[in-house]
Amino acid sequence: MKKHAAVITGDIIQSSLLKTAQRKRFQQILERVFAAIKEKDGTFRAEQYRGDSFQAVFIQNPELALYSGLLLQAWLRKENFQVRISIGTGDITFTSKNVVTSDGTAFQHSGPYLDELKKKNGLISVVSPHSAVNQEWAIHSQVLSFLMERWSIPQAEAILEQLNGLTQAQTAEKLKIRQPAVNQRLQAAGWQVITMIISRFELQISSMF
Repeated sequence: MKKHAAVITGDIIQSSLLKTAQRKRFQQILERVFAAIKEKDGTFRAEQYRGDSFQAVFIQNPELALYSGLLLQAWLRKENFQVRISIGTGDITFTSKNVVTSDGTAFQHSGPYLDELKKKNGLISVVSPHSAVNQEWAIHSQVLSFLMERWSIPQAEAILEQLNGLTQAQTAEKLKIRQPAVNQRLQAAGWQVITMIISRFELQISSMF
């Protein structure tokens, strides 16, 4: 039986340069992010493979895929890591015990397109079964990649707390800075544009299958 889903495939940039301690830290952060996402969607599943790559699947709440991808990007960026992630939407036609050995168009629109993302030197992409949808998301993905590539660590910290649901005042208290400084970081990081693109994904997700 086919199931609609969104799949994230990702890997860390310049993983060959990472030392053992950095690899361990990367895996710890992934585990924390995956645990946070699972609190929002109990059916969420994720796995690491080859040490520096991962794949995750959203079946019950595929609309969380872009939000979760950006959460992952922000969390890793504040720890001085950068990743590429490809989000694919479609069906799951084969479900395995392991995420990475499952199959369907959602996986086919995610995994292979990560290689295309590397060639373009982008940080994020969204691919669906529909060319018209993909034309739109090629633009949104380019915008997100442009913004994320330029995030400083302080900006990523501020973005992360907004994605976690904190207000600017709460973020300021947590980061021990003033609220205007939080606002400045968010403006520089493109937060207003990011929220619009997340909202567009959540609104459009049903048409992506």
